[in-house]
Amino acid sequence: MRKNVNKIVAFAIGISIISGSIVPAFASDNVESTNNTTANVQIQVNGKVLLTLDDAIKAAISNSNTLALDEKKISYQDKVNDINEKIDDAKDADSDHKDYDEDINDNTLSQLKQQRDFDEDKLVQKTTTAYNNIVTSQMKIDKASKILELKKKDISNAKLKKDLGIMTSIDFDSTELQIQSLQNQQNLSINTLRDAQDSFKVLTGKDVTKFTLEQDIKYEQLKIDGSIDEYLDNAIDKYLKYSSELLKLKKDYYDDKDNQVSEEDVKKAEDKTNEAITKKPSKPANTDDLGAYMKYVDDMNQYNTNISAYTTTLSLRLAYLNSKLGVYTQETALEETKKTYKESLKTIYTNLLATEDNINYLKSSIQINNRQLSTLKLKSDLGLMTKSDYDTQVANSQDLDIQLRTAIDSYNTLKEKIQKPWLAF
Repeated sequence: MRKNVNKIVAFAIGISIISGSIVPAFASDNVESTNNTTANVQIQVNGKVLLTLDDAIKAAISNSNTLALDEKKISYQDKVNDINEKIDDAKDADSDHKDYDEDINDNTLSQLKQQRDFDEDKLVQKTTTAYNNIVTSQMKIDKASKILELKKKDISNAKLKKDLGIMTSIDFDSTELQIQSLQNQQNLSINTLRDAQDSFKVLTGKDVTKFTLEQDIKYEQLKIDGSIDEYLDNAIDKYLKYSSELLKLKKDYYDDKDNQVSEEDVKKAEDKTNEAITKKPSKPANTDDLGAYMKYVDDMNQYNTNISAYTTTLSLRLAYLNSKLGVYTQETALEETKKTYKESLKTIYTNLLATEDNINYLKSSIQINNRQLSTLKLKSDLGLMTKSDYDTQVANSQDLDIQLRTAIDSYNTLKEKIQKPWLAF
């Protein structure tokens, strides 16, 4: 009897859930070992190599134009920083200005490196989602194929019932129509899977139809030390680290008295200009006197500088005030961004907890379903229910496996977004 159970339920696809212990999620108590054997036979028969999720991620990284561009940006920015440093040296800029420029350049380079890491994390998540979607789609198609196969067998019995007058023509036609509907849905699912496989090939460069994919999925609960507010604040600070550092650099620079253009500076410049107006140099009468003429040229240059001192300082004051206002605006925007991010992440965390509850519910449902299938198997052996009805129940039990796998995939995605906010925004 046990052997028969294994044969019937072997197609139920299992999910290994890692959360301190391994909990099998199968349609029968004896499916775990049977399922592993079935998978191995499939690999040998089809001659397909196992493409793990890690392998797919590595392929996607190697295949990514975005990451390649990020590396070029980093390389070129490093060269640009060297040139900017040489420019400051050539201009003999003051030490404060040189330090500020160097800090800004270093921050720009750090942001580019951080963006490369962020883009890689996004690519990993995108590949993971695509990989799991294909596996889940294959599971759904596999389950639907078995249901469709059973329904097609039922149609023979239905035809016999109709011929015997036990079933009306309308009921028979309705049964045929149900099969047609199932077939249409199956065709749509297959075409959707093909589209997903094509997208996966663009993403990773791998033709997934030539590989066998992992059907196990890891489930590790998010562990938070301390309060959720503190955890989210730290995650957001990590995300916005270099934006915050850049803002602090600008704020410190413009708050430094040596870099300010004050009202007092404007007043001094105005006085200098007013004084210069009354002291315009006179052109020497004897232009043949080179020394006198050169002094006149120098005096005129100084005069023009003094005359324009007021307007020049006003322009510098205006630029300074605009820069200060820009810093205040950026500071406010950054704080508002942090608040918005935190609100969104709290919503994600709420969804994560709900998904965790759903996973626990599905695990319990699968355990109950396993016991129910054992009871149904006994009824089938005793002739209290048809084999077809039992096989249908076994096939339908795959829905719980699929739901659990989908829930775990959703949980893992939500967890990643909480741990890495750049995946969420």
